[in-house]
This record gives sequence, C-alpha cells and structure tokens, in this order.
Amino acid sequence: MRRRFGSALGRGGLSLWATCASVVLITGCSSETTSGVPPLLASSGATPPPVAVAPTIAPNLTPITFRPGPDFAPITPPPVQPDLPDPPSLSGEFNLLLFQPQGLPNIPPVGSAFVTITLRGLFAPGVIRSVEVQFFNISRGTDITGIFLPTAIEQFRNTLIGRGNSYDDRINGITLTNGFTFPADLAAYNTNVAAGERVLVIVVIRDSFGQALRLEARAQAT
Repeated sequence: MRRRFGSALGRGGLSLWATCASVVLITGCSSETTSGVPPLLASSGATPPPVAVAPTIAPNLTPITFRPGPDFAPITPPPVQPDLPDPPSLSGEFNLLLFQPQGLPNIPPVGSAFVTITLRGLFAPGVIRSVEVQFFNISRGTDITGIFLPTAIEQFRNTLIGRGNSYDDRINGITLTNGFTFPADLAAYNTNVAAGERVLVIVVIRDSFGQALRLEARAQAT
C-alpha cells in the first residue's frame, strides 16, 4: 500500500514539475519580455551588419592669435589752465579824425597836421601790458607811421599801459575824454597824404595774459 502511494506521488510530482516548467518557458518567451533583447546570431554563420563608426574630426591647425595686453602706461593729464579774466573789449567808440591847417591866400600853411583818435569804453580786466600803433595811407598802400612825432606815439602807449583793473576802469571802461592827438610834420604830411586819400590807424592792445584786442578806424583827408 505504501509503495503504490509513493509511486503515484512520484509520478504525480514529476508531472506537476513538467507542467510548471512549461509555464515558465512559455512565459519567458512572451513578446513583452523579449522586446529589448538583441536577436541571437543566426546559426548559418552569416556576417553581422556593420556597426556605424563616428567620423574622425581633423585637428584645427590654424595658429591662435592672442590679443595684445592692455597698455597700463601712466597718462599725463593736460596742464591746468588758469582761470583767465575776460580779454580786452570795446563797448564804446574808436574813431579817427584828420585835421590840416588851412593856409591863407598866396601863403603856404605853417605848423603841423593833426590826427586825433577818439577812444571810449575800453575794458581790460587783465590790465593792459602793451600797445602798438600804426598809421597807413590805404589809398597808396604805404605805412605813414613815421611822419608822426615818436614822442606822441610813446605818450599814447603810456596813457593806456597799466590801466584796466581800477574801479572806474572796471565799471565805466577806459575813456580818453578829449581823444588823443598825434601831431605830424606838415611837410611830411603833405608829401604822404593828399586830399581825398584815406588814412587807416590800427591799435593792438594786449593784456598781462597775452589776450589781444585789435582796433581799426579810417578817415578821409581833406
């Protein structure tokens, strides 16, 4: 009795194990579990498909040019300019008058000829340092400064040099109340200036800072 039961159990157990093995084999071959597995090589020995190879990148042999380094050399600042006063200026008038004495009938004129400069409202906050005076006969294109007395020209310069910074000069400007007259030798004047010709006077005024003002006036000889 025991032998039969054991034999039957042995045969039944073997059958059960075979059934379980079949279930496992069938389950392992399902499409859900083999989708990511690469196919096996064919048993016929055929050559497998070629494997893609990444392209070889040639090296860049172009030389590298480096930018020059920044220049940290010290920069010299420009010199400091002083705060200059206003340059000389004229807010009034600058005129030229010619006067030649008239001779009596049959008597040549005697004495001197005169040239008068009228100056009003000259401002020079930086103080006048130098004055230059020149006379020209523009009808002939000649310099006639030499016909006037040198002492008169020097006196005119000294009248203006050093002025410009006083209270009255700063408020009202420099004014020659009666003008300034330059006498000339009459014979030299008649030789160099004839009636109807035009005379030009140029006065250049410079202050202590080198700033300049150029004044011009014209008049016609009678």
